[in-house]
Amino acid sequence: MIPAAYIENLKSNYDGKWVGDARNRFADKDGKITYVQSGKDIKGQSFERVLGDVGFLLELTPQEGRGAKRLEFRDSPARTQDWEDVLYGMIEGRTNVEALGVARVTKVSSNGRGQVITLWGAALDAALDDLGYPDICRKEFTVENGFGPG
Repeated sequence: MIPAAYIENLKSNYDGKWVGDARNRFADKDGKITYVQSGKDIKGQSFERVLGDVGFLLELTPQEGRGAKRLEFRDSPARTQDWEDVLYGMIEGRTNVEALGVARVTKVSSNGRGQVITLWGAALDAALDDLGYPDICRKEFTVENGFGPG
């Protein structure tokens, strides 16, 4: 079980954050968005991700000097080198991956970035079922202890 303080920390640090970039845009409710790219108007282009989508929220941090930290929204959870799915916790490597749970896109900006809110309780259960991961471990993963005892 995830401690309440950990949950509050995730909510305060990640609810309302924006995800997505030129490669990973979100669309409005109709699956379309109008935006400007390279000085040309592109109207009505469809995107895979839409307002209301749920996905796994990950923060990727490359080793020092190798790039900027970024927040990503994905269809699959973080995984250890042993292919264990991780809902919460830190996986160290060339790029450190912090699994921040599941989030829902609540707003889409004009450039296709999505604003997210983390999910908890029944909403989390429903989202994990929808994503195909209803049995994912709900404990925090740590480098030292894995998923820990019990």
